[in-house]
Order: sequence, then C-alpha cells, then structure tokens
Amino acid sequence: MKISTWQLFWIFTTLEISMSIWLTISPTVENANQDAWISFAVAGLIGLVETLILVRVSQRHSSHTLVEFTQKLFGKWAGKLISLMYIAVWYSVCSDILRIFSLFIKQVLFHDTPVWVISALMVSAMVYINIAGSVEAIARFSEIAGPLILIGIVITFALNIPNLHLSLLLPMYADSGVVPIIKGSFVNASFLGESMMIMMLTPFIAKPEKLLKPILLAICIPSLIAIVATIMVIATFGTSIGSTMYFPYFAMVRFINYLEFVQNMDVWIVFIWIFSVLVKLSIYLFINSYGTAQLFGSKKWRGMIGFTAPVIFAISLLPTNIYGVMDYANFVWIPYIFPIFIVGLPVIFLLVSLIRGRSFAAS
Repeated sequence: MKISTWQLFWIFTTLEISMSIWLTISPTVENANQDAWISFAVAGLIGLVETLILVRVSQRHSSHTLVEFTQKLFGKWAGKLISLMYIAVWYSVCSDILRIFSLFIKQVLFHDTPVWVISALMVSAMVYINIAGSVEAIARFSEIAGPLILIGIVITFALNIPNLHLSLLLPMYADSGVVPIIKGSFVNASFLGESMMIMMLTPFIAKPEKLLKPILLAICIPSLIAIVATIMVIATFGTSIGSTMYFPYFAMVRFINYLEFVQNMDVWIVFIWIFSVLVKLSIYLFINSYGTAQLFGSKKWRGMIGFTAPVIFAISLLPTNIYGVMDYANFVWIPYIFPIFIVGLPVIFLLVSLIRGRSFAAS
C-alpha cells in the first residue's frame, strides 16, 4: 500500500483546489475588497511555511502515522488524546464538506432530490474506492482527475477574458491596508492547512525523503489559481457583488457566453468538481478509518469503514441549512482549528521531536 511522491502531489493539488476557488473567494473579498488577490498571495506564503513544518515533522517519523508518533513523543495517553482531537477534527471537516457538496449539487442539478440521497451516493463512492484499493486507488484516480480539473479551470479563465473590467481592481492597497489584507489571508491559509493530512499519509509514501518538493508545489499551484480566479471574479462582478456570492467562481463560469453557442459551461465544471471532491472526501475517509483503527488498537482498518462512513454521513445531516454549514468555517475552522491544529501543535511536535532526538542520541 504505497504511493509515489508525484501521486501525492496530484492528491493534494486536487483537494486544495476543490475548496480554494469554491469557498474562500467571497469571504476574502469581504475583508480585503479589490486587494483580495494580495490576500491570496499572502495566504500562499503562509501555506508554504505551515506545510514545510508539517513535512519536517512527518519526515522525522516517516514510518509512523500521527497516532503512533504522538505516543512516542508525549507518552501513551497524552499521545492518544492528541490523536483523538485530530481525528475528531477530520470527522467534523469531512462531514462539513460532504454537506456543502450535497447542498450545492441539489441547488445546481437536482432540485427535487433530498440532500441525504446525494450524500449517500457520495459516501457509497468513497467507501467503494477505499475498500477496492485504499490510498493507492485514490492516488491513481487523482492522477486522472487532477489534470482534468486544471485544464477545465484554465479554459474557463480564457473564455471569461472578454467579461473583465480591470478598472474594478483599482485602486490597489489604498482602500484596504495591511490589516484587512492579512485578515483576509487567514481564510485561504486555513484551507491550505489541510496539508496536515500528510502526518497520516507519510508511512504510505514510497520515498518520504523526497516529498517536500511535490507537496510544496501542490500548495503553489492552487494558490496561483486562486489568485487568478479572485482577480477574474472581482474584474467581472466587482467587490460589492463578489463578496455576497457563496460560489462566485461558479457564477462567473455561468456568465460565459459566446455567440449563443458556447454557454452552460457550469455543468461541465460541476462534473469535474465532483471528481475533486470525491478525492478529498475519500482521503478523509481513509485517514479517519485508519486513524480510528490505530487509536483502538485494531489492525483491520477496512472494517472500521463500517463505523466511520455512517458517522460522517450522520453528522453531515445535522446542519439545517447552508448558512449553518458555512458558519463552521467562520466560527470553528478559522478561529480554533487553524491556530491550534494546523499551526500550534505541529510546531510543538517539531520542537519536542528535535529535543527528544537529541536526548535519545545523548543516551
């Protein structure tokens, strides 16, 4: 059960793109107005630093998952408590993404279909790909889905050029300043922090000592695409409309129309996006199942899918509407999970690992 470093690159590129251009543009524009693209550039730099720390932690314990190396660093019970908190975070975010996906598909394609039916179909696909081939199958699928997503996005960028009004991007910096730009950057930086999954995936990488370059590239490409997408959204709709849309990139794609012939491209983009969300949710199901099995001392992680998948499905049905779902990012993910689980704890892991490494060497 091994994947190459470049398969890991496609997994992370696919899952980072899926949420960056769908959910982070409007809240960033709300904070930084026409300078939101600068916020995305700052977020990319923050994402690179936090990912570098996560990679260094993972490489120091390349044969162990988060559940295993935290017990080595902090002792059995403290390590299990830390692992339990991380797994709880991954359960919650997987359920939230599943709910957002289901509501979006219902709104765009299947108006009369109950949300739970769409969620159940996606969960079935996640379970199948994990049982059939686990992380290897997800990696191979991402090698197909990733290039399709990139090509589809670049085509929409090119076709939207005639709709741009670049004057809407001005004045630069004068209306916002440093604080709103930095505040806006936290939105996408927190989403790029999903690279913390590397702490569970490193033991499944064939050459973990070479994973730094692919995974940093997997942060750079989605960040660059998010910058271009933000510029296009602002130059198409302006900041007043762009900051109030839930899915501004999707609305921009709907705006494309050439000679009454090239139109309705949103349908194609939605189908491509479904592939990327499948990669993201499948990898979350894998690390949740594998981590839960390790936490309870079970070696049959596939059997744990029978517990993990229904729990994720049930939690995804709890929010009552899309406003409640989006609140998860604003009131839980950015203020708590980002500083504690993506930045704070990995820094502590690295420091303790360095100190314990020296003490082991001295002894």
